[in-house]
Amino acid sequence: AQVGSGKTTVLIAKVWYLHQTCGVPLRDMVVLTFTNKAAGEIRARMREADPKLTEADMPWFGTFHGVALRMLQELLPVEKVGYCPGFSVIDPDELHAMAAGLIVEHGLTVRYPNSLQNRIEAWRAGRTLYGNMKKSDDMGRLWELLQEKKRAANRMDFDDLIAHCTALLREQPRPYTPQWILLDEFQDSDAKLLDFVEALRTEETRVFAVGDPNQVIYSWRGSDLHVFRDFAKANRATLLSLPVNYRSTGTILDAARSLLGDASV
Repeated sequence: AQVGSGKTTVLIAKVWYLHQTCGVPLRDMVVLTFTNKAAGEIRARMREADPKLTEADMPWFGTFHGVALRMLQELLPVEKVGYCPGFSVIDPDELHAMAAGLIVEHGLTVRYPNSLQNRIEAWRAGRTLYGNMKKSDDMGRLWELLQEKKRAANRMDFDDLIAHCTALLREQPRPYTPQWILLDEFQDSDAKLLDFVEALRTEETRVFAVGDPNQVIYSWRGSDLHVFRDFAKANRATLLSLPVNYRSTGTILDAARSLLGDASV
């Protein structure tokens, strides 16, 4: 779907069709997006359509991380991944401070200390070397200590929410299986988020996704320009397009065409 073509409107219409015409309870739908602003807009537009709706009627409408957090808090046995109920969430700055403290406490040698947060993300993604490094430093030991420290403090970081929720959703018997998963801004999904979606699904679960491959903004994090094509092929999905931009002026569209080389903008 192109910019300004009504992606959110289509997503909301799909939810209402499933709920009102097909009789699918809202609690049996997982509606996922990337930002708190987008999630709030979706819930607000749902309440505009039906003012009687409350947050409790839409428990699984939210960001990927918000829904994962709620599932870990309300549905899943977090003890199996080394945590206790009532765990809290650590933000990136706090995680950085925790890691920096562990380096000093244990006398570790970790190169590029000014890029420690980036190094943690790189290690999480499986990249053990960073910058112009030719051999490993103590980053592996820091990673182990960081996991121990988080568990001892009963705190998860944002990536832990997705990873632990994904792992626990694959446990049997399954604690929850939605009838439908509806994804907003699908172009920004990386491999870990797609694994999360797969863990939520069974063969009976249906998936509906909207997005624009020309708006990939998280390629540095693993988002893939071809995610629509690959997902459609793997799941024998029907691919539809919304080619009309109702938002932008002709001047903006002409400029976009010149940059994208795409006459369908």
